[in-house]
Amino acid sequence: MSRITSRVKPEDEDASQLKFGPEFEQRSVQEKTLTISEVKVILDTIDQEKQPDNAVFKKTQDYVDTFARFPNPEVADAVRTSLPEEQLKFYEIAQLINLCPADAEEAKALIPSIKLDDEVLQGYLNDLAMIRKNQA
Repeated sequence: MSRITSRVKPEDEDASQLKFGPEFEQRSVQEKTLTISEVKVILDTIDQEKQPDNAVFKKTQDYVDTFARFPNPEVADAVRTSLPEEQLKFYEIAQLINLCPADAEEAKALIPSIKLDDEVLQGYLNDLAMIRKNQA
């Protein structure tokens, strides 16, 4: 029995060049990219009685509890708006919030698609660090 296969090779995805699959090409999808902190806020709003009783939900909850840098709902929302969408792509903003790199060199090593000047980027990173330090 023979099977028909596609001979067209899909273009390689590469986050360092902001090349994602076709499902991420629409701006409306890109704008819905959530940070770990935002996922934590969403999961925390689910009533205890309505939370799924399965391992995946529990592991996800543990993960976001461990790695959410901005667990306060107001802060999680404010931190996204503190980074300029005119200069950074949605993916870059989400990664900066998730990773909270200490300096511009580290940020560019972790997120190679960032093309901002080091001084400008460092200013944004300092703002993130200040927000993180001052959150309740």
